[in-house]
This record gives sequence, structure tokens and C-alpha cells, in this order.
Amino acid sequence: AAEQLLAMGYFPCAPRAPSMAFSLGLLDFISIHSLNVAPNVTAWASTIETFWKRRGTTPIRKRLGSALTWFQALENRAEAYVSQFMKSASSPFTRVIRLIITL
Repeated sequence: AAEQLLAMGYFPCAPRAPSMAFSLGLLDFISIHSLNVAPNVTAWASTIETFWKRRGTTPIRKRLGSALTWFQALENRAEAYVSQFMKSASSPFTRVIRLIITL
């Protein structure tokens, strides 16, 4: 189920039998927003819960927190992998890419 959700642009709140999934764009937006303000999953969850409660859905705070935690962990791991790859590569092309990244 998780792979199918990811293929559709959604991130599950759990790796097996997720009860909810969130847009990758929303999770990316929350991650970027958190770089500029104190991270507050509770405020995001409360806002989304209020919005959805008016439409008859259930609370999401724990599921949003779980999805955001794993999304950010995978994002950080991917960045570390690319960074390590760039450090280990020695071709002129990778030196140019490294220069661009550090600008």
C-alpha cells in the first residue's frame, strides 16, 4: 500500500496498513516552513483537523506527526547519500556540481 501511495504522490502515516496519507507537497511545505519558524506539528494538525472536522473526518495529529517524521528522515537520508556520493566522486563534472551546490 505504501508504494502505491508514493507512486500517486502521497506519503503514508504508517509503512503497513496506513489509515491516512498526506500529499508529498504538503509535507515538503511543512518541512520548509519549519526551517523558518519553531516546528509545531500540533498547530498544523489542529488546523487541518478543524478544516476536515467541518467535513466530517477524524483526528489526524498522530498520523501527521508520524508521516512528517518519516518523510523528513527519508529526505535527510537522501540528501546525505547524494552529498556522500558527490564527495567521493572525482570527475571534473562532479567538481562543478559541488561548486554549484555550495554557492
